[in-house]
Amino acid sequence: MFSLRRRRRLFVASAALAGAVLITSCGEDPPATVDSFAQSLARALSSGDFSQVSFASGSAETLSQAAENLHEPFGELTPEVTVAQIDVLEPPEDSPRAPTAEITYEHRWDLGELGISGEEWTYTTTAEFSYDAEADVWHAEATAETLLPDYVGHEGIGLVTTSAERGRIMDDNGRALVYNRDVVTLGLDKTQLSEAEDSEDAYRAAAAQLAAAVGINEESYTEKVMAYGEQAFVDAITIRRDSTDISVADIEGIPAAVAVPGTRSLAPTRDFAPLLLGRVDPVTAEHIENDPTLQVGDMVGTSGIQASREDQLRGVPGMRIHKDGETLWSVEPQTGQDIPTTMNPRLQELAQQITGEQDVTSALVAIRPSDGGILAAASHSPEENFVETATQSSFAPGSTFKMVSALAMLRDGLSPDSQVSCPARTTVHGQVFSNVPGYPGEYIGTHRFRDLLAVSCNTLFAAAYDDVTSAELHQAGVDLGLLQEPRIGVPAIMGSVPDDSDLNLHAANLFGQGVVESSALGMATVAASIAAGETVHPHLVVPEEPREPEGQLSAEEAQQLKTLMTDTVNFGTLSSMDPVPGEHVYAKTGTAEAGEGDDTYAHTWVIAIQGDLAVAIFLEEGEFGGSTNGPLLHRFLTGARDILN
Repeated sequence: MFSLRRRRRLFVASAALAGAVLITSCGEDPPATVDSFAQSLARALSSGDFSQVSFASGSAETLSQAAENLHEPFGELTPEVTVAQIDVLEPPEDSPRAPTAEITYEHRWDLGELGISGEEWTYTTTAEFSYDAEADVWHAEATAETLLPDYVGHEGIGLVTTSAERGRIMDDNGRALVYNRDVVTLGLDKTQLSEAEDSEDAYRAAAAQLAAAVGINEESYTEKVMAYGEQAFVDAITIRRDSTDISVADIEGIPAAVAVPGTRSLAPTRDFAPLLLGRVDPVTAEHIENDPTLQVGDMVGTSGIQASREDQLRGVPGMRIHKDGETLWSVEPQTGQDIPTTMNPRLQELAQQITGEQDVTSALVAIRPSDGGILAAASHSPEENFVETATQSSFAPGSTFKMVSALAMLRDGLSPDSQVSCPARTTVHGQVFSNVPGYPGEYIGTHRFRDLLAVSCNTLFAAAYDDVTSAELHQAGVDLGLLQEPRIGVPAIMGSVPDDSDLNLHAANLFGQGVVESSALGMATVAASIAAGETVHPHLVVPEEPREPEGQLSAEEAQQLKTLMTDTVNFGTLSSMDPVPGEHVYAKTGTAEAGEGDDTYAHTWVIAIQGDLAVAIFLEEGEFGGSTNGPLLHRFLTGARDILN
């Protein structure tokens, strides 16, 4: 009898049976009880080693071969076999017949070890035992059917695993962003060349032609082809079925080149947030070694959300256990879970267009302050291999960091309208600090705090080194979300603000130079926290549970910081930017020196708030935050208004 039970239910049932073994008898128990002999056979049925079992009929060798045949498709997995029931029959006293017993065994295969989570294959078998009074031993009369009902021992036992349909990655509106799309895999079928007179030369020639046709590295692909067996299909590249860059027609005429249709979990386009959403690729030997539930032909997430949420997205594969084609047990695959994100596809495309047009490494992050959702995170680099700059690289934030310093200064007693001094230069521990070239001379001297922030006075902040401690600056970074542990759903970094810098290094930190650093994600979070009136915890993947409150930013402090950002677009460093339709734009620009000597250049930044949108834009090299990043901010906010409204 075969049955499919959930693990919990089976465990309870087995425990109950183990604790209440049923023994029926027509007379006194024989001297040697059958229980220990029954348990010995149970262990043998599990391990496949019958050398310690005493047989009345049948043989250890025959049963061991049958067990090996049964166990082979399961690899290292063996069943748990328990004694479910013992029925002993004692013949009449005057009978020459020996006592006998019928033992019922329960077999449980935990298929979770094969990747079929929560499923078990269970069945029962029986074995006869007879008592040998002279030897005081119970002999088993076991056959292959004691291993598996209706089993002779030589039939073909097989497992067929069916991969589950991968879960989708959803966008901010609950629409599928990443799902199975039609693809074609181009490669070489080595069987078509294996009969060639010089097959190795044929393999190499075909590999070189195919690599050239599809634009991959010829040497690497040739090595891959030569490493595979003579019967192998060796994939070269997988393309979307509607691809215009490469097509099946490109490989026509190449010996043994074939196109295999299929599906793969893909984003709308090849270059759509590739490092954030991630890739899905065929498993490698390393994958299988680390996860024995995987098998050749499976697909796994190798980066981004596809990797970080692999367990949910992969789903549970289906399985069929058969004996010479006869199904013994089966379960259908369970589709993977959909992963909700906050990404807005149109906003992401706009961000990618803006960063992609730059000649230098650049990044743009947009956050919805009301809930911390990351609506867009775009990165660009002229280098071929680059990290997700927007979320995984940090740089000196320049004067955008003054919003963090300003919070510490407000807590030290200032207000946006406080009269403060902006000297032409200030000296700290022998180091002279001055304002940027072209700083407006009319703002040298005493002015309102908000006015000097709008025009980005450096010396005001450097001179505050003796009033604001590094520990207070660090805490301000914590409260604005810059120093929190990032939990956006993929690997990320936020920023760094040491709490022990002093003197001139601390002075440089206060206006975003020194050793403070931030990612574009970090500075966008600072802007979002100011807009929200509380510490914002950004996320790309929607968390299952809200994050516990962290940070101590008050609504009053946030409002003061917002006031300090008011005039940047009115008469400050962004006054040359064309007006942006809609609500007022609160902003802060930043320029940070990088490099040394003749190789000195500037990182340029801008952060801004408009309504329920906070954004940070970074360029690794530019002129000033206002002149370089300002036009990009205008383009993004203008486009975002059309997209979000």
